[in-house]
Amino acid sequence: MIKELSYSAYVLPVRNGQVALLKYGENGYGPIGGRLDDGEDFKTALRRELTEELGESVSALADQVVEIPVPYAFRHPTTERAQKRGAWAEEHHFYIVHIPDDMELNFCENRDEEISVIWMSADNLLNPQITPFDDMREFYASHILPNLDCRFSMSLRSEYYEMVRSGEKDIELRLYDEKRRRMHNGDIILIYDAQNRNDYIRAKIVRLHIARSFADLATKISMPRTGFASLNALMSAISKFYDAELESKYGIVGIELEVL
Repeated sequence: MIKELSYSAYVLPVRNGQVALLKYGENGYGPIGGRLDDGEDFKTALRRELTEELGESVSALADQVVEIPVPYAFRHPTTERAQKRGAWAEEHHFYIVHIPDDMELNFCENRDEEISVIWMSADNLLNPQITPFDDMREFYASHILPNLDCRFSMSLRSEYYEMVRSGEKDIELRLYDEKRRRMHNGDIILIYDAQNRNDYIRAKIVRLHIARSFADLATKISMPRTGFASLNALMSAISKFYDAELESKYGIVGIELEVL
């Protein structure tokens, strides 16, 4: 039976202006990753694919990826092709991850064909010999190449997304957890509308305002800059999903942003 739609998760490692792809012998190139198994979400599938293809030592990269919110989506032109792929249409969800200079990527999965990791200039993603499909090259040009410098991604509810985009809100509040502790002034964040993932902006981190709690942070910044008129308004809005234990464990960070 042919599915109506299948999903895949792919990651493009980035280092010094280059990206890593898989080279399939003489049969071309492709990104690292693959289709979701039944019951998997995208991050779980990405971690599994990284482990299978590159080894357990790099599986943690799945926790450091930048999500490209717009997928590469297409329908197969023929029934024969759909039968071969097991679906009439596919959605490929892409992620970017910046890796350190001393991290080696080597293909280690046991396959009949010769497969290796190859680094190339990012512009080569638009080379027809590397990416033979016109619409995929267009996707790379529109959504991948312009965002290769992004270090983080973040989704916001529509009302807060619009406030950031308009400049009405320039501080986003988050737990100061492991992910946020990797942030630095000057890092670029890709921010997208959680209700409309085709709509996204880029912003630069101007400053990280670190505090023990929301109440402590409210003494250091002007609350209207966060999109809330007061601390009471903030606590009322987040009461349904507020976790005091996590606040106590990690602390809070106000991420001051400049839309690019």
